[in-house]
Amino acid sequence: MIRKRSLARSGAGFGVCLLAASLLASLAVAREPDGEFEVPAQLRLPDALRLFREHGLDLILAEAAVETARGDTLLASAAPNPSVSGGVGRSFACSSSAGADCSALAWSVGISDGSAVFDSISGKRGLRMHTANLALDVARKGEADARRTLEGLLRQAYLQAVSARQALSTQKEAQETLGRLAELIRARYQAGSISEVDVLKVETEKLTADQQVERSDRDLSVAKAQLAFMLGARGRVPVFEVDPELPGYLVPSVLQGATVDSLLEVAHKQRPDLAGAKLNRDRAEASVRSSQRLRFPDIEMSAGVSGQGSYASAINPPTFSFGLSLTPPIFNRFQGEIVKARADLTAQKAELAKTKAQVLNDVQTAFTQFKSAKSRVERAERELLEHAKRTRDLVQLQYQKGAASLLEYLDAQRILISTKLDYEGDLSDYWQAVVLIGQAVGTEVSP
Repeated sequence: MIRKRSLARSGAGFGVCLLAASLLASLAVAREPDGEFEVPAQLRLPDALRLFREHGLDLILAEAAVETARGDTLLASAAPNPSVSGGVGRSFACSSSAGADCSALAWSVGISDGSAVFDSISGKRGLRMHTANLALDVARKGEADARRTLEGLLRQAYLQAVSARQALSTQKEAQETLGRLAELIRARYQAGSISEVDVLKVETEKLTADQQVERSDRDLSVAKAQLAFMLGARGRVPVFEVDPELPGYLVPSVLQGATVDSLLEVAHKQRPDLAGAKLNRDRAEASVRSSQRLRFPDIEMSAGVSGQGSYASAINPPTFSFGLSLTPPIFNRFQGEIVKARADLTAQKAELAKTKAQVLNDVQTAFTQFKSAKSRVERAERELLEHAKRTRDLVQLQYQKGAASLLEYLDAQRILISTKLDYEGDLSDYWQAVVLIGQAVGTEVSP
């Protein structure tokens, strides 16, 4: 309901609003990207998150979008500035016989409110402010969603770097084992107890291990470069190390007994993009009402005084005037603005439905990956690793006693290394899935 106020009260209110808007505009300054910063030599996940929140370029972009929306709210709340006019002229109504009381000087002074009063009375300003405030809330939800998505990606990038370092360590362990075996085989060959074929087999395995170490070292360098980029580092990649091993397997408390339905319920309450989509629909509805209200004509109030000669003259007293002017929507009925606003409302309703479907898909996908990785890790820890290690140890013992061939021993060693690498990959997939679930439901899931 719109309540009418007196002209004086309205003018005072507009002055306060303008003063507050100017103060807010002077205080709200978007964060700017800084220069180089120091990355700890031993970078842990909490350190990475802190540096990302302080220097991440994508977060700075999201914050700038919020500041832009805040500027729009200041623009929407601003009232039109009053206009003041004045003029002087010469009157030809006086003659020399008219006497000293008749002056040829003509003057006028006027002031207009620029439709400020009726802009509020008509509700246009209130609707603009409401729409802009909703847009600001949408931008804030967008910033929160950017943090949710980007911090999830950062956690995944950190886990990938740790997984790459652990894989490199495993490959180096295999390289060292085959190196010692190659030395032993060459000594036995020189003693004449084995053929050159066995030496070539072991050396081939050793060279293959060297290749795998090179690939793993490359993967680690690429993962660290990607992590440094996400942290906001510019220039050369800083020198740092991540954790040497992935966290051990355990099920976070919030995921014990979790189902798709229970996670979806949390996501509907926590996901900022879903809340932002709802706010965007509300903003579009407010925009439709605001565009329809444009048809109310702008009414401008003005007051003025004019006179000829001295205002104290009895012959030429000053003339006071008060006027109203309006611009009726005859030719331009704002049909274009209304059509665009309604189209935006339709689009935002569709976007809300799409976001709801996206939330469901994210939760289902993350939970499926979580269950699959959980099953693989449990199977590997329960049976697979032990079987591969025991097989290698037994074949090694048999080879030393001459009951197994060198090829059988190399196969067993290769299977053990492959099993360990697969387990580390499954463990990485498991923690990646935990991060994805946190991303999907809109909250952090920690061990």
